[in-house]
Amino acid sequence: MNDRQKQKNFFSVGWYQLGLVPTLLLSYPAATFAVDVNDSADSSVEASAFEVAPVVVSATRVEQDIDDVARAVVVIEEDEIRTMQPQSVAEILRYQPNITVSGGPRPGNQSVNIRGLTGQKVLQTIDGVRQTFESGHRPTYFLDPELIRDVEVLKGPTSSLWGSGALGGVVSQNTISARDLLKPGANLGGLVKSGYNSNNHQQTTTTALAGRVGNVDLLASGYYRDANDVELGNGDALAGSATRDQGGLLKAEWQIDDQQSLAINYRRAEVEGGVPSNGAAILGSSNFLIDRDQRTTTWSMEYHLDTHSPLVNSRLLAYRNKVEMDESRVSDGRYDSTELVVRGINLNNLSMIGDIALLYGIDGYREEFDARRGGIDRPAPPDAETDVWGAFVQATVPLSEAWKLELGVRYDRFETEAKNLNADSSDSDVSPSIAVIWESSEWLKLTLRHDRAFRAPGAEALYSTGTHFCMFPGFCNTFLPNPDLKPEQAANTELLANMQFENLFADDSLRINAAVFRNKVDDFIEQIVTDPTFFPVMDPGYTTWVNVDEAEIKGYELSADYRLDQWQLKLAYGQTRGEDDKTGDDLTNIPADTFSADLNYRFGARPWLAGVRFTHAARQDRTDYPQNTAGQEYSDYNITDLYASWQPESLNGVKLDLTVNNVTDKHYRRAWEELYESGREIILTATYRF
Repeated sequence: MNDRQKQKNFFSVGWYQLGLVPTLLLSYPAATFAVDVNDSADSSVEASAFEVAPVVVSATRVEQDIDDVARAVVVIEEDEIRTMQPQSVAEILRYQPNITVSGGPRPGNQSVNIRGLTGQKVLQTIDGVRQTFESGHRPTYFLDPELIRDVEVLKGPTSSLWGSGALGGVVSQNTISARDLLKPGANLGGLVKSGYNSNNHQQTTTTALAGRVGNVDLLASGYYRDANDVELGNGDALAGSATRDQGGLLKAEWQIDDQQSLAINYRRAEVEGGVPSNGAAILGSSNFLIDRDQRTTTWSMEYHLDTHSPLVNSRLLAYRNKVEMDESRVSDGRYDSTELVVRGINLNNLSMIGDIALLYGIDGYREEFDARRGGIDRPAPPDAETDVWGAFVQATVPLSEAWKLELGVRYDRFETEAKNLNADSSDSDVSPSIAVIWESSEWLKLTLRHDRAFRAPGAEALYSTGTHFCMFPGFCNTFLPNPDLKPEQAANTELLANMQFENLFADDSLRINAAVFRNKVDDFIEQIVTDPTFFPVMDPGYTTWVNVDEAEIKGYELSADYRLDQWQLKLAYGQTRGEDDKTGDDLTNIPADTFSADLNYRFGARPWLAGVRFTHAARQDRTDYPQNTAGQEYSDYNITDLYASWQPESLNGVKLDLTVNNVTDKHYRRAWEELYESGREIILTATYRF
């Protein structure tokens, strides 16, 4: 971080530095099939290293065992997150098949690509709160990994449950709670955690305090992070990647009685630093440095009623999420501000009517978008409000002992009003889904499903005006509004296979997930920038958003998890192809074919864990789409990571984690990215729990 950045007046250290990370279990990876080690505060070393624990998925709008979910689902639990020691939410998912990280190595600019779809085509939630921020080249993922308990990913269109935005899938981020820290029978607990990253000299401090008063669990947690510029594999520093950020989480969870509970959550994150105006590109004269002050504040309240009767198991979630960005161009002090406030409510209920599971509910939200751009020849974002309301129902019907049918449908109505233009737009959509599940035996489950999904056009795409950029004074490309944009549509057909084998050769287990999918996407919303002309008439061109023709995305993925005694081996492979149905040209943002392997060994039940991860990405040369960068090809690469953890018995409550990413200091970049990735990272973290 340069002197100018270090001299900035960052937020004072206060309650934000009281923080919590999830209960640190014995650190071995747990991917699609979650296996936990019993690491309660008084767990003994005699506990089985591979004690199977149930994994609960909530991204399906109701808590389900992962083996009962009839979708392609991934759950990354806290133990694996801590061995990876990720710098962003997106990095948590980087070893999963057909999931890649977009945006380069600046953690604050990264996003998730699922099966070739990224950005606002992938819906994200935090503790059930919908995240909808979208504005130019600005980031959209605001949760620090230090506050994450687990991440759930539903792959493929999921609008029948979640409405607009889930074309590629859903990334559900769940934060930590007091239960993750308190020891059995204890009323007070906490932790202190300190970490260091050799690559960018990042220092992280996390502290936390959890308590129980009667039937109320309380949590105060937070973090503070200070990092210099990221160093690439060739030794160069990536300008504009240094940041300082801090944030915290407050939770109060009241178990009213055996039927009712109430939770109130408050989360705040603050990031300040010098970043390029487009964080996914190289800093330069056309991508200028700005000082960005970013603040995210979320309030939510969740009420749960379970009458222990077949008909009533209800959840009500009300929330307010606010994102603010203040930006100042370093060269001339030009000031911009962007603000989005989202207020929403979700209500759903699960009823058992005989053997039929009926999930139904309503939800809606209002977005209030306000932005100001300083100086002349600047974009004019709309002063807009968007209202979205929807209702859904999903029924799971047993047909026989081996067969089940899952039927779902959702209706959404959405309206957008641009106050500055005195214009409005409205539309509606229906999102059906159907799945047939066959459980032929204890070891095999097959699911054939079809889902339709949509994404409503955002206010920025509908109503942006003003100047996009100027090539020289008086010769400026301008935004043209397009209030006639239609929603993006997706229709996905998918075959899933889940296999589980026990005691194949010894006291071992093997679990395999496989999926084959075909996603037809219509009316893609794409930004079009026309080229300037100088003869016979000088025309700087324009920028607008349009619906493009049909596209097809198809592929398959395979993952396996094998365990034998103290050994664990995980393998994953993903392949995605995408093309324009009309022209046959390749689509952009389709990830390279990727293979990953993860092998770890536990020395004894608790004290030591050591492992190695290997990733191979094939060359991406399917880049003939006319709007691609001159048919540019992306080279293949191999990356090796090492990790280890140690919980010394003589130091009760102490845990050390060591991660070495990109051991060979490879200089590489992912397909479709302008920026090269980080070079070697040595990350060491010490945690003390009490």
